[in-house]
Amino acid sequence: MLRPQDIPLWEVAKIHLNVRNNDEHTLFAYLLVTQLLEKYPDANPDVVLPAILFHDTGWSKIPQDKILHAFGPNNKYPELTRQHELESVAIAQKELPVLGFHQQQINEIIALIDGHDTTKQARSVNDAVHKDADKLWRYTPHGNRIIGEWFGIGQAEVLEILENFVWPTFLTDEGKRLSGLLLELAKLDLNLKKYVAHV
Repeated sequence: MLRPQDIPLWEVAKIHLNVRNNDEHTLFAYLLVTQLLEKYPDANPDVVLPAILFHDTGWSKIPQDKILHAFGPNNKYPELTRQHELESVAIAQKELPVLGFHQQQINEIIALIDGHDTTKQARSVNDAVHKDADKLWRYTPHGNRIIGEWFGIGQAEVLEILENFVWPTFLTDEGKRLSGLLLELAKLDLNLKKYVAHV
């Protein structure tokens, strides 16, 4: 699934992704962003893919007892949401030169990591596909399950949040299409008993 040139990046990034299911989330986001990149040829995979691998590494620097309260619909610590972005930038700035990236490329990667959660508008096509892939994970069966576990809520409530609060924030047409499709599939799965008696 990972491009050969991205495997060394993953090996470094995953050391910092062992909290809040970030390692799992990152792999899903990576796969999803490859799909978006196919639809947006003006986006640069050599910037977007490294950024997606490092974008959440900074959560490893946030106090563990506050992580689950520093994002989501009832965020108690928005300053920690911002801090994780800055910590992710610091990790990328340290690791990317060692991995052979030149400064201009590092600057472009860091520009996506910095503000990926706290800025809502697309600052570039790279930024749009990066942000949308990050959000798209929530619509996968894996994302649905993890969100439910994080917040102690059922599938119906997860889907309500995704439909009413997250879906309007997608920045690309393809992100909206894919999230809408995944949402409808999840709703069908949740309500299958209404249509098929033996389920």
